[in-house]
Amino acid sequence: MDIKNHQKTAHAPSTLEKIKIVPIGGKLSHIKKTFGSTYRRLDPNKPSPTVTRSGYRDFIHPFENRMLTVRELACLQTFPLHWEFIGTRLDSYSSKRVVTMTQFGQVGNAVPPILAKAIGDALQKQLFESSNG
Repeated sequence: MDIKNHQKTAHAPSTLEKIKIVPIGGKLSHIKKTFGSTYRRLDPNKPSPTVTRSGYRDFIHPFENRMLTVRELACLQTFPLHWEFIGTRLDSYSSKRVVTMTQFGQVGNAVPPILAKAIGDALQKQLFESSNG
């Protein structure tokens, strides 16, 4: 099976050093001074934190020393495996940024499909119940 958007990032040695010291369920910020909530190693026995646009820097695979792929983040967001994100996979956050929305950004900015369906179902039920009453 060809799984779309499952390309692992080739991390710089300095990034790998940071990743390797974070325990399962831990955050780099609990070990050393760092910006925001980046470098969090997922705990496979707990719900994932919210996936954001900067997801490629946020989540470390629970067992492998790497960040999650676009596909893995999309699975956390409940996107089906056949769904493909197009465009540039990753871009820097420099002031000379060329790409406006990366694949990681598309996943992080998306409403999770299962949540969207639940909201749609609730709205439909409300509208039909309101029109009958």
